[in-house]
Amino acid sequence: MKTRILISALAAAVVSLGAGAANAGCVTKGAVATSTSADSAKWFAMETMVQNVSWGLWPGFLANGQVEGYKVINKRYSCSPDGGMVKCHGRATFCKL
Repeated sequence: MKTRILISALAAAVVSLGAGAANAGCVTKGAVATSTSADSAKWFAMETMVQNVSWGLWPGFLANGQVEGYKVINKRYSCSPDGGMVKCHGRATFCKL
């Protein structure tokens, strides 16, 4: 019985450590932006998230819309009207390549 418990605990530890290592190079950021259209507000929210990852990435993002050295995953936006404008709450995960 003790052997089964020990093996189960060891297996759980290995799974936990593996999950942490898989996400070690990733960071999730969020931002809120308001603009005249949903597309524009989403862009401004992404711009803010890029700045939060690293200001060094910002010039490249402005130039070509890419986040050099990162894969951007799980992009999500929730947009709603806001007094003649559109407000978007954005969230994305940035993983180092």
